[in-house]
Amino acid sequence: MKRRFRNWIIGENNYVQSWNEFRQIMLSAQYALVSLVVLGIYICLGSPAQSPETFACFIAAFVFILFSLLLHRLRHHCFSNILLFLVFNAVIFLIGSSESMATGAFLFLIPTGLGIFSVFNYSQRKLAFCFVILSILLFGVVLIHPFSILPFRVYSDAEIRSDQLINFGIAFPVSVVAIYLLNSLNYYNAKSLKKANSQLSKLNEELDRFVYSTSHDLRAPLRSIKGLVTLSKTANPDEQANYLHLIDKRMDSLDRFISDITDYSRNNRLEIIKENVNVAELISDIWESLQHSPEARCIEFINEIPGDLVVLNDARRMEVVLTNLIGNAIRYHDRHKDHQYIRLYYQTTGESFSLHIEDNGLGVDPTLHGKIFDMFFRGNEKSQGTGLGLYIVKETLSKLSGSVLLQSVPYEGSTFSITLPRH
Repeated sequence: MKRRFRNWIIGENNYVQSWNEFRQIMLSAQYALVSLVVLGIYICLGSPAQSPETFACFIAAFVFILFSLLLHRLRHHCFSNILLFLVFNAVIFLIGSSESMATGAFLFLIPTGLGIFSVFNYSQRKLAFCFVILSILLFGVVLIHPFSILPFRVYSDAEIRSDQLINFGIAFPVSVVAIYLLNSLNYYNAKSLKKANSQLSKLNEELDRFVYSTSHDLRAPLRSIKGLVTLSKTANPDEQANYLHLIDKRMDSLDRFISDITDYSRNNRLEIIKENVNVAELISDIWESLQHSPEARCIEFINEIPGDLVVLNDARRMEVVLTNLIGNAIRYHDRHKDHQYIRLYYQTTGESFSLHIEDNGLGVDPTLHGKIFDMFFRGNEKSQGTGLGLYIVKETLSKLSGSVLLQSVPYEGSTFSITLPRH
């Protein structure tokens, strides 16, 4: 229902840049709808005793307010709000000046004033004050120098009491609704701020860990390489060849770590770009880039993804996720098993699809299942990874509105299941 209301007001293909602006647009639309209901009540209550001029005034206001809703769909949100409150002030002035002050028509300036400061944001506060001043001036003009544009209507005491009751009975609930809508906006703003503060705290904690671990993990291979270079200077040719091999491994480790840092940065910084992704082709390309590593030579790769499976998603981020998961399956395979394999298969529903990366490698201890997706977590000191891979998988999937689940038995194997929306 909320989604339909949003699409009806703003338009299905229109987007608003900030959450606060979106809430204020919805608030403006709610005020417009409430005013349409109020006008409808007065049109029904007033006829047939209503003068033709008054009836025409209500009908014109009804049309202009509908047009203000149309302006939201045309993305002219500020103009829509200006038109809305110009109409409010004009109608209250025209009706209030054409009858006795005792009827209480000017009571509607109260919910109008509340609405002005609810709909216009802080950067538009000067515009809001201008409307408030306009309302006060119009009321002052009628109070000091009474005059009427519409034909002045004279009511009996009984009719005045009846109008007082009607005007108060409508203006008071409308004011309550205005305050409720304003409180609702404040509530969602506070909720949004709390969420932003929570995310900021999380980012600060991650930044502290990131700086500490990155400095350690960058310096460790460099120190090792520097030591190997020093040893190779006085070594014989056979020893030098071994030292070069060890240096090459340290360089590979350093390159992998820098690559993970780059993926982490890109995921946080770059916008999501959705495109049609052939999943089978993507997986084949990833395996093609990984299968020549020494660890992958004895592993059978089983790709059960059909060639016609196409999803609308971010291809670059999907590649990062699958490269990390397949790379982990290669890195932690069980060399003691005669038949080592990595198997990929899938399941689909109407709204989502799941990819499963299954292997018969070393598995993961159940006590570590809740930790392996943490930043820089390593299962033990002998772990070959950077401690960033699975964290990047989790954060990237979160960015894509997806999730990851692990099922694993030590020394039997693991299955990582990722779920993503199809569209």
